[in-house]
Amino acid sequence: MTVDQIERAARADRDAQPLSEDDLKRMKRTPQAKIIRRALELTQEEFAARYHIPLGTLRDWEQGRAVPDQPTRAYLMLIARDPDHVNRTLNVKELLVIPHDGGWAVKRPDAERTSAVTATQAEAIVRAREIEPSATIRAQNRHGEFRRLNPKAS
Repeated sequence: MTVDQIERAARADRDAQPLSEDDLKRMKRTPQAKIIRRALELTQEEFAARYHIPLGTLRDWEQGRAVPDQPTRAYLMLIARDPDHVNRTLNVKELLVIPHDGGWAVKRPDAERTSAVTATQAEAIVRAREIEPSATIRAQNRHGEFRRLNPKAS
C-alpha cells in the first residue's frame, strides 16, 4: 500500500478518526515524566535519584505501563515548573563537625569516614564551608549536643 492508500483507509475507519481542534482543547494536559526528564537533560537514573522516585516506577511511566496518580502528577508539575527549587528542597546538604581523636572532624551524616580533620572546632567549621558552601553545618560539642550553623550568604 502507498502512503495515500494507508491514509484513506485510516480515515475511512469511523472508530479511529483523528482528533479535532475542539477535541484537543478539551483534553487535560498531563505532565509527562519523560518530557520533563529530557528537558532537564537527565538520565532516568539521575532524575529518579534527584527527585526521589523509584527507578522502576519512572521507567513504567515512561514506557506507558503505569500512569502517575493525581498527587504524583502535581509533583511532576512542580518539578516541571521549578526543578531547581524542588531539588534544593529534597536534597538538603548537611555536614557535621564532630570531636575526633583530640581534634575536630568534618563528615557527612551518612558517611563512615571523615572528610577533614582539624585541630580546632572553628577550623573544622571553616573547612566544612570550603567543602560545601551551601551546606547546613551541625557542630557537636564535647558533651554530644549539636548546634546548627546556617550556610553563609554568598
